[in-house]
Amino acid sequence: MKNSKIFFCLLSICMFCVYGQAQDGAKVISAGPVDKTAAKLPYQAIDISLPDTIYAVVGDKLQLFYRGMIKTHDPYFYDILVACSNGNQYPRYFEYKPVALDIGTITFNIKVKDIDNNVLGQKTCKLVTKAAVQSPAANKNILCVGDSLTGGGIWCQEASRRLIGKGGAPAGLALTNISFVGRKTGGGIGWEGTGGWTMGTYVNSAGPAYCFYVSGVTTPPAFHAVYTNNGITFSVKEINITEGVGTVRCWGSSGAPTAAGTLTRSSGRGDDTITFTSNKVDDANPFWNIATQKLDIKSYVDRYCNGALDVMYVLLSWNGQTSFRTDFTSCIKETQKLFNHIHAIYPQAKMKLMGIQLPSLNGGMGANYGAAGTSYSDTYGMVVTALNMNQAYQDFANQPGYADFVEFVNVASQFDSEHNMPESDVPVNSRSSKTEKRGTNGVHPTTEGYFQIADVVFRNFIANFCQ
Repeated sequence: MKNSKIFFCLLSICMFCVYGQAQDGAKVISAGPVDKTAAKLPYQAIDISLPDTIYAVVGDKLQLFYRGMIKTHDPYFYDILVACSNGNQYPRYFEYKPVALDIGTITFNIKVKDIDNNVLGQKTCKLVTKAAVQSPAANKNILCVGDSLTGGGIWCQEASRRLIGKGGAPAGLALTNISFVGRKTGGGIGWEGTGGWTMGTYVNSAGPAYCFYVSGVTTPPAFHAVYTNNGITFSVKEINITEGVGTVRCWGSSGAPTAAGTLTRSSGRGDDTITFTSNKVDDANPFWNIATQKLDIKSYVDRYCNGALDVMYVLLSWNGQTSFRTDFTSCIKETQKLFNHIHAIYPQAKMKLMGIQLPSLNGGMGANYGAAGTSYSDTYGMVVTALNMNQAYQDFANQPGYADFVEFVNVASQFDSEHNMPESDVPVNSRSSKTEKRGTNGVHPTTEGYFQIADVVFRNFIANFCQ
């Protein structure tokens, strides 16, 4: 009995040690009276991710989401305070719809406190309000470059619509002297993007690609449709066919196709067979010259951008990441290589280095990447990686020699990862008819999410080129 009393006494002490304190320095209510001074743990600092500058446009509603700024598991556990002379603070975001009188620069400050009013972190940036004063004086050729987030061209087309279109919601401004250009086309504009690519892919050879000159096509092959020839599998990456005649660009597995012949469909939409009269090999990286084995942005611009490049928005990349990543040296070196090359040929061109948005926060990472226990299946670890990468991009853009033509464009703070990532209703458990929302994709947004990315580009372009 004596030993039992000692055991329960020790157990009670251990339980207090475990449950009497909470992570991040926040205290919880204990079973008995506690000396607050003695029991209090040192509070834990929280990093906040903000760019140097955020742009707002007169008449356009700007929302800044705390999830895309505050680097902690649950930012809503803390007291979030925004100090800004304009706008309003709400539970998940700051909202600001400027009018003409707001044009100018003010300070946006966000602060995170614990339950004892200790400041755990704070960050300040410039909030610059501009109006769309005029169209650019001369035509601006804009090239948007990226991976699968850009490959479909959704945010590129919406940014174009908002700048040069009419009507819609928000209404297009019908500006002139603005052209979105690039190899991939749709909706009357162009862009450049390939799934799975990184900055490194764009500065190196990506292997052979074959351009087939085709005729007699009834149903053009769909993007990613697979055809075979000469025992080789070819995946369709680009289609340029008018009235049954044109070209189909494919990536091959290994080996070369016949000089002329037939492509036979094995999957995807399109004609069962397509006749080609000849083919030409080049590099899968459209910025790479297969003859010289060097970067060659000029050949790309001459072919796909009407011979001029004025602005380049680069959104790269969710590919090749690891959880809790802090070292982005290799990525920055690849960015330098690409930007240096472009700047040497087009010194007037402005490079806009876009940050990545936060991933799905409610299951999308698990849906895509399983339960590996690390990397992409570690949702919070990838949140940290995204915010760290954004800071690395901002630091790079501020470097001497780059600051005059490179600008970091923050997406995460203007992107609602809690609601604009794909999700579906699923049972709360296998024995219940109740449902809850669960993410279905880790890093690819809904259409509304892509539109938010377009909004960021819209604001940046107005602030820089329509004054």
